[in-house]
Parts: sequence; C-alpha cells; structure tokens
Amino acid sequence: MTMTEAPPTTEVAEDAVEVAGPPSRVVGFYDWISSSDHTTIGRLWVYTSVIVLVAMAAVGAIVGIEGIDAADVDLFGGTNEYFRYWSLHRMGFALLAVAPLFIGLAILVVPLQIGATNLAFPRAALAAFWTWLAGGIILTTATLAGGGWGALDGVTSEESDAIALTLVGTGMVIVSLLAALMCVVTTVIAYRTDGMSLLRVPLFSWSMLVTAAVWFLTLPILLVNLALVYVDLRGPGPFVFGDPEPGERLILTQLGWALEQPQVFALAIPALGILGSVVPVSAGVRNSRHWLMATLIGVYGLFSIGGWYQPAFNDIDQDLLFVVFGIGVGVPVLALLGGAMATLVGGRASVALPGTALIGVLGAVLVLLAAGVSAGARAIDAFELAGTAAVGGIFALVMAASVLAGIAGLWFWAPKLSGITFSEGLGRLAVTLVLFGGVAAGGAQVVAGFFDAPDLALEAVDEDIVEVLDVVTFVGWVVVAAGALAMLAGIARALSPNAPAAADDPWDGQTLEWATSSPPEPGNFAEPLEPVASAAPLLDAREAEPSADDEGEDA
Repeated sequence: MTMTEAPPTTEVAEDAVEVAGPPSRVVGFYDWISSSDHTTIGRLWVYTSVIVLVAMAAVGAIVGIEGIDAADVDLFGGTNEYFRYWSLHRMGFALLAVAPLFIGLAILVVPLQIGATNLAFPRAALAAFWTWLAGGIILTTATLAGGGWGALDGVTSEESDAIALTLVGTGMVIVSLLAALMCVVTTVIAYRTDGMSLLRVPLFSWSMLVTAAVWFLTLPILLVNLALVYVDLRGPGPFVFGDPEPGERLILTQLGWALEQPQVFALAIPALGILGSVVPVSAGVRNSRHWLMATLIGVYGLFSIGGWYQPAFNDIDQDLLFVVFGIGVGVPVLALLGGAMATLVGGRASVALPGTALIGVLGAVLVLLAAGVSAGARAIDAFELAGTAAVGGIFALVMAASVLAGIAGLWFWAPKLSGITFSEGLGRLAVTLVLFGGVAAGGAQVVAGFFDAPDLALEAVDEDIVEVLDVVTFVGWVVVAAGALAMLAGIARALSPNAPAAADDPWDGQTLEWATSSPPEPGNFAEPLEPVASAAPLLDAREAEPSADDEGEDA
C-alpha cells in the first residue's frame, strides 16, 4: 500500500462490515505508527500538543518569577540559563503547542468538512507527526543541556555543539509542520466533494488554506536563517551569528522575527476559521456574508506575512511597510468580530451547542484584537516600544488567543474527535483561566513596555509600577498553566471508558462533518454525498424539508 492510496469505497467497507463486524479505527500502538486514518493521526497531533502546552505554560510561569527580580538573576544559575528558558518558552509555545494543535484539528476536521473520505497523503502526515515529536525532543533536550538559540555572554565550544543540536531540532519541527500542512491543503484543493467550490469551503478549512499560503511563504525563510546560523557555528562563514561579544544575542535576532509581529499573528489564522464555524451553528443561521468573512481571513493572513522583517540584517522597525502591517493586522479581526456579532444577532435558533465553544472563540477574537491594537502601537515610532516588554506582551496575547480558539475547536468537534462530548464545566473553567491569565500576562507586558521595561528582563527597572506588572505577568502565566491543565483534564475525562457516547450531530451543524457518525467510521461517509450548493449544505437540507404546517396543508 502506497502513501497516496485512496481509502476503500463505501461498498467495500459495507461488505467488510457484514463479514467481520464493525471496523475499528484504533487498535493499539501499532496503529499509531502505521495508520492511514486521518482521525487517528489527528488525535496524535492534538493530544500531544495539549500536553506540551501545559509544559510550556509552566515554563512561562517559571520565567516570570525571574522577571520579578531581574536585578538578581540567579534562579536558573546564570544569565545564559535564564535566556535558554526564556527562548524555550517562546519557541516551544509557538512551534510545539499552538501550531501542532491547529494542525491536528485540521487533519481531523478538514477531510470531513469538505466531504473527503480521507486526508491526502495520510502516511506523510503520520510521518510528519513522529518527525515533529523527535525534533521537539531534540530541541528541548539540547536546550536544557546548554544549547538553545544563542547565548548572552558569548558561545563557548561546548555550548556551540548544544546550540547546533537545538537548531537541528528546530529545523526538524518546522519541516514536519510544513509537511503536515501540505497534506491538509492538498486535501482542500483536490478532495472537495461535488459542488463545493473554493468559495463554498467551510471557513475553518478556508483558514487552513490561508495558513498554508502564509507559512509556505515564510517558514522556509526561517529554515534558511537556521541553516546560516548552523554553518556559522560549525565553521567559518560569511556572516557572524555566534554572539562574539558579551551582551549580544545575534542568533536570536536572526530567528526571533518568527515570534514577533507581523509573523506571530500567522499562528492565529485558524482561530478565525473556528470563529466562522462555531458562530453560525450557535446562532442557527448562515454566516453573514460568507464570502466576505473568507476575504477578511485572507486579508488578515496577508498582514501576518513576516518573512521580509529581518532585523538582523537591516533596521526597518519604523519603515512604512512595518507601520502599515502593524496597524493593518487588527482591522480584519475587528471586521470579522463585527460579522460574527451580526450573525449572532440575526440568529433564530436555540441549540445545545456548549458555551465553551462560543465563549472560547469570541474570547479568542477579542484577545487577538487586543494584540492587533498593541501591534499598531508597537509600529508607531512615537511610542518607542521596540525591544521593550510590549514585544513579549503581543506574543503572549496571540498565544492566549490561539489557545482559546483551540479549546473552542476541541469542545465543538469533540464528538468527531473522541465520539463523546467534553465536560462543559471543565471547558468553561479552561476558557476562563486562559482568558484572564493570557490577558493579565500579555496586557501587563504591553503596559510595562510603555515604562521602558525590556523584553528580556536582565536589568531591574526603577519603576514601582513595572515591579507590580511583573508580578501580574507571573500570576497570569500561572493561571494560563492552570487553564491548560483544565483543558487536559477535560480531554482525559472524555477518554474514560464510561463516558457516554455523543450523537452524530448534537449541535444541529451546518457543514459536512456533522453528516458522519461520531466518531467517523473508515471512509467517513456511509453513503455518497449529494452535490453541495452552498457553504452550509446541512442547513440547506433542513430548510428544504417540509414543515409540519406544509404537511398539514398538503393533507
């Protein structure tokens, strides 16, 4: 069987059921390393990323402790050690938690949304998962062993080896994310069911197309940055990225653009797609101007392209392009929020959709809007926020928004993920903690930036308010870590053998994933699908059904 082999047809699957009984999607560990089923692969990505999310939020809290007493950096045993954990928190949160969480959701949901029987290149997606996991382990282990993404007081020969290994692990992670994303985008482009044009693709699947466009335009540039740094570390080269002078951190300068505006906003593109999937189901009506919302997601993606922003090579912080991108990124978010509210106001149905999904995704967009406003302020030279704590605050706000959207997506698509609904109590607890913790951590850092607090807290700032804000940042990350634990607890509880099964369509869904069983059987759909005529085919079918009044009149 090749990697691109198509799944069995419906007729073959039905014959197999008659002879051997109902098929099973997951048998054991063997399936985790050999499965070609997109739901199994998606679960691996999702569950692992949530575990990493807890760890990286905890690292953020530990780093926050150091920020409270920046004048006496000794919690980690030295300046370099503090810098390693600080950079691990940011790289790990972005590349080992948020990005794979959205990719896992996409691998699970996108084939169902577009009416496909499986993911394109499923074994490539599985290989990408194991490569990502191996790269993440290498990255983390090398960092803890003295590596990381540079050093603040020069790179010794021993540190050079560990840093080189960290760069290799980082490269493995990025290549794996791109490979998995290629499987998703190929599915959307080539596997759509009859009648589903790109303008009729559900907004979450559309957001993954936009994500793929932005990531494939930018992450290869980061790979080139990694290669240049690696060559410089292992031998003489045309550039110097080895931090030759104390106090310089040129390695991070060359790589850090991927975690700063505008590029950091690219990590939250799928959050806007989740908004477009959850809100209309909650309202019981179609999205208000589906095509416009799809366009706004594309505009947001355009403003999150950051490969051109290379502060290691040129000073473009206050160039017109940087200002336009900084101010512009929040505009489509505000417009999408307005569209979502218009859909909710125009709603007419009361459905059983869990509050976790709706509250989580609305909270995510509000936090993302706050990050966009902060990015606009950061781009304006008069505020002098370059290099200040506001940079870390924007990162924290985008990460919090992404996690909130991830919680909303998990609780919304839980029936397809695990066959049951997740605990509403734990879901709302997770949303509340991440919302308030993320706003506290990110907002406090943004405000501290206005008081000239540095992004990397190596020196104490002689301002009482900055000390208070540092405490708020620390508490915020602790609360975010608690929210991530609540999120993990909700998933673990759902995996209990005594958990009640969910209905196939418990929320009166509008897109094709709700036309399958919970969880989907192999091949996803028991019967061939009718050609779709809009972005909400299940809502079309319900509206086409005769009402009780119509039946009475016919009688």
